Amino acid sequence: MATNKRVVELERCMLIGVCLLLLCLLHTAEAQLMQHPPADCPETCGNIAIPYPFGIGNNCSLLGPAGDDFTVVCNDSYNPPRPFRGDYEITGIVLEEGVLNASYTAVPYICYSSPNTSQQFTMSFDLAGSPFLISTTGNKFTAIGCNTLAMIIGKEDMTYFTGCISYCGGDVQKAAPDGSPCSGLGCCQTELTPELSFLNVTWGVDGHNDTTNSAWDYSPCSYAFIADKNWYSFKREDLVGNANYFDKKGIPLVLDWAIRSNGSSCPHESGKMANPVVPYGACVSSHSYCVNVTNNGHGYLCNCSDGYHGNPYLPEGCIDINECDPSTYKENPCPGGTCHNLEGGYKCKCNFGRRKDRKNNNSCQPVLSKSATALIATICAIAISSIVLIFLRMEYEKRKLRDHFNKNGGQLLKNIGIKIFTKEEVGKITNNYSIILGKGGFGEVYKGTTNDNQQVAVKRSIAVDDEARKKDFANEVTIQSQINHKNVVRLVGCCLETNVPMLVSAYIPKGSLHDVLHGNGNHVAKYNLTLQVRLEIAIESAEALAYMHSSASQKILHGDVKSSNILLDDDFKPKVSDFGISRLISIEKNHTNFVVGDINYIDPVYMKTGILTEKSDVYSFGVVLLELITRKKARYDGNNSLPINFVKSYMTDSQAREMLDDDITSPEVMDCLHMIGRIAVQSLKEDVDERPTMKHVLEHLHLARSMIPKSTSGQQSGRILIASGINQAIVRFLTSC
Repeated sequence: MATNKRVVELERCMLIGVCLLLLCLLHTAEAQLMQHPPADCPETCGNIAIPYPFGIGNNCSLLGPAGDDFTVVCNDSYNPPRPFRGDYEITGIVLEEGVLNASYTAVPYICYSSPNTSQQFTMSFDLAGSPFLISTTGNKFTAIGCNTLAMIIGKEDMTYFTGCISYCGGDVQKAAPDGSPCSGLGCCQTELTPELSFLNVTWGVDGHNDTTNSAWDYSPCSYAFIADKNWYSFKREDLVGNANYFDKKGIPLVLDWAIRSNGSSCPHESGKMANPVVPYGACVSSHSYCVNVTNNGHGYLCNCSDGYHGNPYLPEGCIDINECDPSTYKENPCPGGTCHNLEGGYKCKCNFGRRKDRKNNNSCQPVLSKSATALIATICAIAISSIVLIFLRMEYEKRKLRDHFNKNGGQLLKNIGIKIFTKEEVGKITNNYSIILGKGGFGEVYKGTTNDNQQVAVKRSIAVDDEARKKDFANEVTIQSQINHKNVVRLVGCCLETNVPMLVSAYIPKGSLHDVLHGNGNHVAKYNLTLQVRLEIAIESAEALAYMHSSASQKILHGDVKSSNILLDDDFKPKVSDFGISRLISIEKNHTNFVVGDINYIDPVYMKTGILTEKSDVYSFGVVLLELITRKKARYDGNNSLPINFVKSYMTDSQAREMLDDDITSPEVMDCLHMIGRIAVQSLKEDVDERPTMKHVLEHLHLARSMIPKSTSGQQSGRILIASGINQAIVRFLTSC
């Protein structure tokens, strides 16, 4: 029993030891696979990148327990240096696909100097015990010649045999044309079997291993090689080369590599599993995964997970791909949207007017159809164009208003303190020009009310291109702004933002003296005025003109004195108006200018000479005096001239009784009427030097008023009768300017 117990214990100890030994071996193998290179290991040789698990020098490459050797020799005798793996020069390494691109120069050949005399070179490929195999998908076996049988004997147990035959039909020119596939006329090709770690290229002739060659005289050499399947392109000149024809060209070769230690494979088919909890074997980087080799031999490769790139064989070698960086993609990953990079991926956010495609979450489709988008775009374009046109129109109108303002003397009038209304303000004052007070050949007059409830008259002239008319307006505003007299119409302001400026003056309700005396075209009834009222109108009008002629630092010549330009308020107080053709002149100086006036009132001397003086206003006022005492128009009963006929009558009868208005004629006032008539006749004298001044006219009118008996004056004052109940404001005088 004791012996049996010892045997059992011994077996148990031996089993434990074996297990410990296996664990140690496994740990050692895993430690070897999980090693990583020192920081000072070179990563390039010349212009070729050498990524780990490959490496240059000691401890810089992955070295597995079964002899997996990824060591590279960097030959610096070249300039630039070149990397080699045995006899093969490395031209590139692809980690993701497990591919090593190499080249070699020793090409197998057989050359004949006679039908029976040959020189040949064979070649062996020995990759046994390394992580490399000849790629079956990247290479082809090619033979070139006109009477050639090239063969491959391969695998470590020499159980693999293949080859191909090439003929030319007795002449190089009967071979396939240049660039043709190698199908047996001049060259031939064949596929390779997987898992080729060893092979030997050899020769046979005529298919019988015979040593004779019937094509030796026109194609002395044949060649055979394993090369990148896309490299060789047939040329007839290759059939007439010598033994060293291909040695200097370098033959490209594709090798497959993998982690092949002890039949290594992934613990399970992890696919593209990201972030494994425990890295497996050589796949030491986070965000990496293991994939088994299936197309050529056994073993596995390491790849970075989707959304990462880099070297999965190094710790933290897989880094995030910025899919949103334009330099990393050929096509936008988010068509119709904005790309936002995420760890290991990206997110697409659709732009305005787009939504996620149901079939492709990373594609954004328009919310609206092309026709709807085109319609909306057209509407928007029309709307924007309309807004732009409106804006341009507004700017044009503003510029036009500014131009009118400046052209009409706006800056000058602003400096003298005149109230300047905008075009919009005048429209509001006149309620869009709704109440017409008068209308004539030169424009219209409208009634309006300002914001402070002041009634005004707005004169809007007809648009004309005559610059003189525009100057007349500026002249009228300038002159009227300098007159401050109770018997002169008060100027309220003006509007300069129109082609022809507008004048805003105080509203005088009774209208003009002309209409009060004679009525107007609208059949407004005449007022029955007493002599006392008529004389007061004459006196106060004369006061205004005398003030203009003598009371200012500069003489103001009205130039257009007539009954239409004398307005009457509710109390029949006169207001001299319309200074459109008035002139400012220095004292003691006459003024020469050809101006427009009413021919029935204008001074004949002024008509002849063009010299406007204060005596010209005196002449015109004389005509107005005749209208007051005769109640006849300056041109009456067809074509009769009141001044001429009255002067003739006065010369015949010093009192010209037949010309006087019967409504004011009575024996007790004849002296007064005679005085007024005499003043009028003196004012109408052709010799201007014989005419009185306005001051003298005013003095004589005061004298005439004193001649009216007081009793008569009182009776006359009470005899102001309204011929009609209509009390309307008529301002036709303004429109004649």
